[in-house]
Amino acid sequence: MTEKKDDDSLLMSMIRHQAYLYRLSSHEVLEILKLFNRESNAMIAQLRDLLDELSESERTALAGAQYTTSNLRKIKAILSDWQSNITVLLPDAFVVSAVALAVYESNYQAKLLGGKTKESQGEKIFNHARKKPFSGGILIDQMFSEMAENTRRKVEYAIRDGISQGQTNQQITQRIKGTSKLNYEDGVLNQSRKSVEMLVRTARSHVSNTAYDETYRALGVKWLKVTATLDSRTCKFCASVDGNIYSIDDPGRPIFPVHPHNRTVYVPYNKEDPFIGKRPFVRSPGDAGQVSADTNYKQWFDEQSESYQREWLGKKRYELYKNGDYTIDKFVDPQKRLYTLKELKALDEEIFKSLGL
Repeated sequence: MTEKKDDDSLLMSMIRHQAYLYRLSSHEVLEILKLFNRESNAMIAQLRDLLDELSESERTALAGAQYTTSNLRKIKAILSDWQSNITVLLPDAFVVSAVALAVYESNYQAKLLGGKTKESQGEKIFNHARKKPFSGGILIDQMFSEMAENTRRKVEYAIRDGISQGQTNQQITQRIKGTSKLNYEDGVLNQSRKSVEMLVRTARSHVSNTAYDETYRALGVKWLKVTATLDSRTCKFCASVDGNIYSIDDPGRPIFPVHPHNRTVYVPYNKEDPFIGKRPFVRSPGDAGQVSADTNYKQWFDEQSESYQREWLGKKRYELYKNGDYTIDKFVDPQKRLYTLKELKALDEEIFKSLGL
């Protein structure tokens, strides 16, 4: 690395930057949801018109998934076309903004670290990101396809069940779209909107982290430090690895994002010149502050109130923690999964057995 900001400024800049990225992602989520809503509203309008044309015998056939007439085959085609359009339009829209994000993130990191890289190649970074799974195995090229298929299936089920329950066509379409009274949050499609938001935010985090990794390597960064968020929304795994230091070439280091909406990132670390200064925390709305930059989540958690600790851990795990049997990193297995209490007990028994107890 060449001349860079002091570590205090670097850490705080990265933390603020993550907050700004969340706001930017909100804009991209809204843009992609516009496409989703446009295609979905068109589908509902077509379905409503065709449902009104069905005879009683056709409604009975549709309830049994029998697409035996021209009208029924049109209904099946409408649902299939919607699925196809969603799996093409949403990824295309995502790619445009994601490539721009890759360029920006690479340039931002280079400037922040006071170094220079070759002219940023957004498409190259994005192509690297799309080849790597994130958040448990999702691939960018496939992230909307499963959601679209599940949604089409749920819409079909809503139609069949609505007919079998004697609902009117208006009731069936409202079941799919939702009601204006509840801001359409009670419809089948709203579950998919939430999935779209989760996928877009998490995939953009994946692109950002890929850009960071490649920029760090280009600038000669050797060591990375995990920086999670000090608040109650941080998961047990991210809390357990917060503050850990890894070689950039360590094949066993966590690759973020490890789960949906993951906010944890790596920041460059200089072993000869460790972080000084402060990092922010949020206990609850209106209750925020700062602690030493070298404070990790485990240390910060030890200083929180009993009520906060109990709520975050849950009653049984809190009792184990309070009795000194476990630190918070012991509640997570190597695969980033939260141990069950039964599994924890089994692990303890193995330890006792090895000690002859």
